[in-house]
Amino acid sequence: MSETNNISSVKRENCTGCGACMKICPRNAIVFGDDAEGFPTPKVSAETCVDCGLCRQVCPTITLPEKHTIQKAYAIQLTDPDVLKKSTSGGFFTALAREIFRRGGIVYGCVWDEKYNAVIRKAENESETEPMRGSKYVWSWAGDTFSEIKEELESGRTVLFSGLSCQIAGLKNYLRKGYDNLYTVGFLCGGSPSPRAFREYLKTITRDVPLDALDLKFRDKNAGGVGVHITYNTSGRRKNQSYVSNSYYFAFFSKVIVRRSCFDCQYRYEQRVDDITFGDYWDVEKYHKEFDASAGVSAVLVNTDRGVELFDAVKSQLMVSEAKCREIAAANNLTLGETRKVYAVPGFRDDFFSLLRERGWTKASKKYLRNKKRFVLWIKTKTPKRLWAVMKRLRK
Repeated sequence: MSETNNISSVKRENCTGCGACMKICPRNAIVFGDDAEGFPTPKVSAETCVDCGLCRQVCPTITLPEKHTIQKAYAIQLTDPDVLKKSTSGGFFTALAREIFRRGGIVYGCVWDEKYNAVIRKAENESETEPMRGSKYVWSWAGDTFSEIKEELESGRTVLFSGLSCQIAGLKNYLRKGYDNLYTVGFLCGGSPSPRAFREYLKTITRDVPLDALDLKFRDKNAGGVGVHITYNTSGRRKNQSYVSNSYYFAFFSKVIVRRSCFDCQYRYEQRVDDITFGDYWDVEKYHKEFDASAGVSAVLVNTDRGVELFDAVKSQLMVSEAKCREIAAANNLTLGETRKVYAVPGFRDDFFSLLRERGWTKASKKYLRNKKRFVLWIKTKTPKRLWAVMKRLRK
């Protein structure tokens, strides 16, 4: 068999699922379909492919775009209390979106569609960004937006793309040149969970309430301030669970259901592909006592000159304090230094997904996510001491 110049040689466990390869293909020879774990992955039609190599050129697993050294780090909190309460942490995304709309631009971010699929969508005004607030702990589809973003950029509009750093890498490779009117904002990401796992979990909480009445929220501040509470509607009441008592949240936190490429992510390091990176500032009360930590505080990394310019433009909306990268990295998914960080894949992962396919979420989670001997030992050896102490307290 002759060697090909397409992405067929990319191992499934290395694919991030960004969609750049499919969008760049001039012959539509690449389609995405679910793998055994429910993650969309590319498949190449040998009959249609002309071996042009474009897909390999844009694949962020093979071709890493230019990376940037973090210039500044901050702790921030939006001064608008109403929006702050609706946001996962410090409300930073809303501040950025407002500035882009002030410039006549558009914003791309993650929303739930009508079937609770996580997808990247466009917003033309602030009200359309409301569904983008809040965490969606499941892999999101971004690829369909890439060609649309290119058209908007070519027309001269300012675009803010907010997504995972691997998605940003795919977008930049797809565009194949820099744009002065593009701003990219990535997350301090802990991994991207399986859509199949999420769908199977949803079946267990929608038996007596339809999807359109579920109102599922990860990280609901109304349940006791910033933290790790998941809430949703059931028949006649609202359910509130911690990240330990909720089986899906526990599976995500323990990395049982995240994408294979997340275990050896190339984009969690201090060399960044995004203009700005942000996420929760865990343990902020240790370093920045001027903030009300219970209301949520964002850790912000400003990585490029364009990022500096955009951050300066939104400062008036924020309470801001300079921070140190090592303090942010201590409790977040950011790796400093030259050491390669590879997370251990849980030994029961394949068995979990096999049972999930055969018997559904309840059976798989009951066997693998409630087994203290198997699970607690793995968590204890892989989880920072601070989080392990919290988990023990919550499990009582």
